Amino acid sequence: MKSRTEDGMTILEVVIAITILLIGTGFVVQSNSVSFHYLGQQELRQQMVFFAAGAMEVNLEGPSQDLLNGNIKATSSNVSDSDLPVGSFTDLPPGLSAFKVTASVVNSPGIDNVEMYSYRYNY
Repeated sequence: MKSRTEDGMTILEVVIAITILLIGTGFVVQSNSVSFHYLGQQELRQQMVFFAAGAMEVNLEGPSQDLLNGNIKATSSNVSDSDLPVGSFTDLPPGLSAFKVTASVVNSPGIDNVEMYSYRYNY
C-alpha cells in the first residue's frame, strides 16, 4: 500500500500564514509610525528650547521683545519674585527685575510651552 504524501499547503493554510504575516507587519509599521511621531515632537521641543535660550539672551540685554521664527514664537514678560517657580530671593540688590521667556508652537496645541526665568538689571 502506498503512503499518502503531501503535495503542498492547502488554501486554508495559505490564508492563515498570510494573515499571521500581515498582523506582524501591521504591528511593525504601527510602532515605526509612533516612533517617528515622537521623534518629530522631540526635535520640535529641542528647537523650542534653543529658541527660548536665544530670546533669553536678547531680553537680558534690552527691553522685552517678542520673537517669531517659523512656527515657534517666543514671548517675554516681567514677573514678580513670588511668581518664580523657585521662590523669591530676599537678598537681591535693588534694580533687578525678574522676567520669563515662553516659547510656544503657533499651530500645534498638543506640545507644551517652554518657560525660562531669569533676572535683568535695570540701569
